[in-house]
Amino acid sequence: MTPPSGHARNTDVRSAALPPCRRCGSPALLTARYPHSWLNRAGDQVVGIKETILCPGCDANDPAATELLALLGRMSHDDVEHLATLDTLAHAWLETIRHRTPDPADLDDEASRWRTGDL
Repeated sequence: MTPPSGHARNTDVRSAALPPCRRCGSPALLTARYPHSWLNRAGDQVVGIKETILCPGCDANDPAATELLALLGRMSHDDVEHLATLDTLAHAWLETIRHRTPDPADLDDEASRWRTGDL
């Protein structure tokens, strides 16, 4: 994935009024929405917005999220002492997740289960 050409790399990170985790339904800690693009099968660029949720359960073993989850677990809403560290860790997490792509085999499996009514 690459940033859409001609678009700024704006990212919207939120920590309040979050949707639940789409993977497990638990409360999320952060959401990040950012522009991204990909090439479709015809080779044309498709531009869109991607949203990623940081979930304390689902992302606990993700090396990109481990330190960020630990910091968020010990911070309070009025904690200003750790804001610089939070900024650094959030940026590192975003840089990692921004470049992740779905596993085509997982997508094919999910599509197959959807077609058969198993999803």
